Amino acid sequence: MAIDVDKLAYRYEELRSERANWESTWRECAELFNPGRYRDDTETNAHRIPLVNPKLVSSKGILAMRSMASGMQGGMASPVRPWFRLVAKGDPQFIPDGVNAWLDRVTQVMTAVLHQSNFYNATHTLYSDIGTFGTGLLVETANEDGIYFHLVRCGEYVLDINGNDEVDTFFRRLYMTPRQILDRWEHAPDLPDFIKRSRERKVMTTERYDVIHAVFPRTDFKPAKRLTAESKPFASVYYLPGGSSGHGTGKACILEEGGFDMFPAFAPRWDVSGSDVYGRSPAMDVLPDCKMLQAMTTTLRKTQHKIADPPLVADQSLRATGVKLIPGGLSFFDSTRTGTTPVAPIHQPEAAALQTVMTAIQEVEQNIDDGLYVDLFRLMLEDQRSRITATEINAKERERIVMLGPVVERLHKELFDPVIRRTFALMQEWGAMPTPPEGVDALDVDVSFESALAQAQRQVTTSNIEAGFAFIGQAAAAVPEILDIVDTDAMGRAYLDRINMPSSVIREESAVEEIREQRAQAAAQQQQMETMNQGVNQLVDATKAMENMSNTNISGQNALEALTGGLGNVL
Repeated sequence: MAIDVDKLAYRYEELRSERANWESTWRECAELFNPGRYRDDTETNAHRIPLVNPKLVSSKGILAMRSMASGMQGGMASPVRPWFRLVAKGDPQFIPDGVNAWLDRVTQVMTAVLHQSNFYNATHTLYSDIGTFGTGLLVETANEDGIYFHLVRCGEYVLDINGNDEVDTFFRRLYMTPRQILDRWEHAPDLPDFIKRSRERKVMTTERYDVIHAVFPRTDFKPAKRLTAESKPFASVYYLPGGSSGHGTGKACILEEGGFDMFPAFAPRWDVSGSDVYGRSPAMDVLPDCKMLQAMTTTLRKTQHKIADPPLVADQSLRATGVKLIPGGLSFFDSTRTGTTPVAPIHQPEAAALQTVMTAIQEVEQNIDDGLYVDLFRLMLEDQRSRITATEINAKERERIVMLGPVVERLHKELFDPVIRRTFALMQEWGAMPTPPEGVDALDVDVSFESALAQAQRQVTTSNIEAGFAFIGQAAAAVPEILDIVDTDAMGRAYLDRINMPSSVIREESAVEEIREQRAQAAAQQQQMETMNQGVNQLVDATKAMENMSNTNISGQNALEALTGGLGNVL
């Protein structure tokens, strides 16, 4: 079924209208925390990036957001340490041989593929987008050259969610010149004539036009034996919207229609209220503090300026000659006039007032750091970070990690798990997957995250296990029966699971039972051997005793003869 471009354009405008309530807040957050990352999709000069924000007098918000983005990358998906692992779902005893080793190899290859792409550069900026605006949009594509991630700026896209509150639709605005349009869609059947004729001009025009890229699930999708780009579950449509020159072409027209097997975009959100499409950010929470900081910093600079260069008052007699206040300047006045000061400060703030303002600013800056988790991330990025383990982070920042837990879980669900699954599928599609063993076709693969924050989040609960084990161990010395109330096997497995111990090095319950049974059999055999040895030793001792008696002479008879003779007399 052909795409109705007019209905598509109408839906885009509806989603833009729904997004309008967020735009003013995004603009304010961008000015204070992330200049250059917000673009209003109604601007005609959106391609011109401002170099600086002239309104800023304090860069605290920008620096704190930069620390948060760096900390999120180091804690969630560091390019210098393993942060994910592919594992097989289901009962391990039913997993075919060689599957775990193959999944380890796939993990290594996928890690290399991500390193060769721009994944880590794109996600670093994505963290700052999420921290500033509460929502980000990352699109993953692939070709024969590899995988590429495109980060869309806030304000240039609209989103929509399905019944499960999952983002499954996006529209993004591409502001393109006629040359860029012709390079990609020169042979599009509905391409407007004024775009085609632009190549005939002596100088290619730099005027820009809106091109909208829409990706959404097809409502009329039906599985077919031969899937083409136009019949895949997710539609991908590029079109020129209708409108005036610069924003459209008069009549909307489709430039390209394609599709995806999986949703190609990831729209992680920091926090979501109810069924909202867009998320809230930590920058929104400290936005009042950052605004206040700008005003307080302005006051501080004025106060410092007045102390260094205060306003002056001069004697009226100096009006004619003037006063030279430059270093080494020489001024003349009537020395016969006493009781007057030729030049003196008229107002100079006291140092105590300056210190009060500076203390207040430090408190506000600390609020911003707390809101953006700067202290937690600085701990992870300090000079000795190579020796800081997840356990140490847990010990120092346990409460803050618990507060960050929902964000970590949401990023796993909305960003990293979908990225790994889509990259896995793209590697299969483009033949970049290692040769699988038999039985992998029906294998259900899961993702286990091993980043510092993921491990620290799991290890928050290990302290309870450690405390319980220590208590039981101490109490067992006095009351051994207390061990009966604890399943030590379950306790050990729970602890190893929380510290992310690889499942390949943990024995299954059946293997543990077999080892214990063998140990019990060995102990029983050892006891039996000891009993037999004890009986043999007793027999040997009895034999030696009889030999000794036979060698002992008692009145011409040996002891044995005397004993048997005596016994005979008795009998």
